[in-house]
Amino acid sequence: MINIITSELPMIWKFVKSAIDLLAVWVLLYYGIMMFKTNMRTMQLFKGVIVVLLVKAITSVLGLVTLGTIVDAVITWGVLAIVVIFQPEIRVLLEKMGQTKNEVQHRLSDDERERAMDELVESITTMSKDKTGALITFERRQSLQDFINTGVKVSASIKAELLTTIFYEGTPLHDGATIIKNDMIVASACFYPPTNKEIPSQYGARHRAAIGISEITDSLTVVVSEETGNVSFAANGELTRINLNELRSKLIAELNWYDEGGEDHE
Repeated sequence: MINIITSELPMIWKFVKSAIDLLAVWVLLYYGIMMFKTNMRTMQLFKGVIVVLLVKAITSVLGLVTLGTIVDAVITWGVLAIVVIFQPEIRVLLEKMGQTKNEVQHRLSDDERERAMDELVESITTMSKDKTGALITFERRQSLQDFINTGVKVSASIKAELLTTIFYEGTPLHDGATIIKNDMIVASACFYPPTNKEIPSQYGARHRAAIGISEITDSLTVVVSEETGNVSFAANGELTRINLNELRSKLIAELNWYDEGGEDHE
């Protein structure tokens, strides 16, 4: 019996290695597709890679030596270029792979979240009616520290008066985004990479920035248009118009303040 098991060990080990290999490929494909799905830059990259691979296959079949050498050079240096150019996206992909549902830094009490929600709704409503342009981003499970570092540290509780003052035109912090973590304003005048996707002409730089940050993080961003006063949510690479009457319910649905397990809504 032992001899039979021993003789079968190489075959069993070969099967296990193949299974691990396939599993690793599927995991990488899954997270890669999730990243490509909402990011226009990575989608364009994906198309470019497909074209290069097709040309490589054609040169191999037809024996085109010179073109094949050029394609090989493109592939060799292209990998390095991709790592450099798409460093933020690669970091996001690795962060998502390492996330767990238990990564909750702080749970808000009932009083804390109701007070913070009241202040948020009041400030956004006021800025909408006054047509004050605003860009407010909420950190969910994924850290926004890199973007916090681009702005001015604030570290203050959410107050309607403070938010409306920050975005009042002419103040030092009005240009850029304000980032909120739990029930604290942690930074203002932060800057995001704008999206490269085509968006309607009525949307401006704030909307592009909001979509841009939502393409590379799991954050929620609220945009108030200074032209129309319209309020929009940006999440998962998409922009959604929000009616003021549903603002509170939408914030509750999107933020992880009200989740017992700390999961955000994606």
